[in-house]
Amino acid sequence: MPPKISSFKAVGGALLVLDERRNKEAFPWCRTAVDNLALQGLQQLRGYNVSIIGIAQGVFNMTTAIATASKCLNLGVMTYLPYIVAETRYTTKAKISGTMLEVLDIFGKRLDFCYNLIAPGEINAGVKLPNGTWTGLMKMVIDKKIDFTGLALGVTVERAEELDMSEFLYIDEWSAAFIRPGIQSDIAGFVKPYTYKSWLAVLLTAIVVLMTAFFIRWVSEKAINYESDDSSDKKPDKRNLGGDQVSSTLYEAVNWTISSLLGQAIPVQPKGEAFRVLSGLWLLVSLILATVYRSNLKAMLILPKVYLPFNNIDELAKSRLPVWTPVDAKLHKAALTSPSNTTLGRIAKQFVYPEPPKGLNWMQRSVKAMSEGNMVVTSPLSVIEQTFHYSFSLNGRCLSYAMAETYFKTSILCLFFPKGSPWRNRLNPLIVSLRESGILDYIYRRELRNATQCLKPPGGANVDSALRPLDLGDFYGIFLIYAGGVLAVLVSFVTELILGSKSGNDGKRSATGQLRSTP
Repeated sequence: MPPKISSFKAVGGALLVLDERRNKEAFPWCRTAVDNLALQGLQQLRGYNVSIIGIAQGVFNMTTAIATASKCLNLGVMTYLPYIVAETRYTTKAKISGTMLEVLDIFGKRLDFCYNLIAPGEINAGVKLPNGTWTGLMKMVIDKKIDFTGLALGVTVERAEELDMSEFLYIDEWSAAFIRPGIQSDIAGFVKPYTYKSWLAVLLTAIVVLMTAFFIRWVSEKAINYESDDSSDKKPDKRNLGGDQVSSTLYEAVNWTISSLLGQAIPVQPKGEAFRVLSGLWLLVSLILATVYRSNLKAMLILPKVYLPFNNIDELAKSRLPVWTPVDAKLHKAALTSPSNTTLGRIAKQFVYPEPPKGLNWMQRSVKAMSEGNMVVTSPLSVIEQTFHYSFSLNGRCLSYAMAETYFKTSILCLFFPKGSPWRNRLNPLIVSLRESGILDYIYRRELRNATQCLKPPGGANVDSALRPLDLGDFYGIFLIYAGGVLAVLVSFVTELILGSKSGNDGKRSATGQLRSTP
């Protein structure tokens, strides 16, 4: 006996009808539809028998067969990773997957209903237009072309006013993803063990120690010279005979301070109790600074830190990178309506709207561009997790990263019904039971198990385990310091030659004048 015949209307897209019976053979026949649009065949996916009714260019009636004992519910779906993935790369075939299929099966089994999934091509969730009409799935719900949405969607003020909502199934948040940076040469790597403020503190401390050492040495020398002048059996310091006490003491203080800090041999033997105490403290501080510096530098080589283009929404706005986001998303609307001097206002200037190539939808094109470093993808974190899972499953490594600080943290996802729909009250207790028992989260996490590794921040233990040999870029900083030192020595040497030559000429002229003046 042939199955019961039902009629449907498709608007500008593919009408996908799922037989609610799992693991059963599909119908062995097909029926020609209006305008020579035929039932193209049946495809079995995830245990479902899926019949595809082609792509429609306008509004027309179709006839298809559904093996049901009673009328099934019509549920509208769209691609929303990872809940529903509706691929329509060809006009005659399509496949639907996602975590919501198992949830819908539970709904149907517990409440004793069957359902048909309707995926009208590249449809979106829907927004309210300025003239008061709606687009996308929201329009289909309001017009009662579907009984309710077959997946949970985000709640907005406009949607809450004109549609009924179920209990929330998930709480999502928004993030941004970009190409995962790798380890690169760092010309300033040798100064990274300390922050710039720490280096400034070390410099100021060294200056204070140098001035203290000079003062102590100078006072000590003055006391020695004073005692030498009063005592006939003590000879004065030879350095003081030429009047170079200040410059000589300053030279010794600088040499002693820098040598202690760099761990070099100290050319001056500490004299006096005050100078010995200062020497001991500065040697201890220098030892700690040098030890910590070497330890941090070694740790940076063992567990290198990767520098990210951005890690929160403020840094994303300052990065000036191209940003893609769904046009019906709350971020897109919020950014376009925000003042230009705010974070969201600056991000609005970075929005790009690429044309999707053949065979790829907007999200697939954007994910491809994201992994190639052409643009940043901002979307719900669940979408990013799905792309990470898919990428890691194919490549065995993470190609992208998500910023650590998310935003829009309270995005609740609900099913949407026409106003007054009885299915809302029937589904709500079941949704609460599945959510509170952890079943919804278990189904979600089970399908995205490979996304966990890619959600970890880049750097440290998450960097590729292959050792990276040091290249010239790692030594450019040291080479520049060495070149600067050589240049300073060269300038000093040339200056000494010039001053020495001038001083010699002046001496010769003075001696000649004295000889001529001698009678």
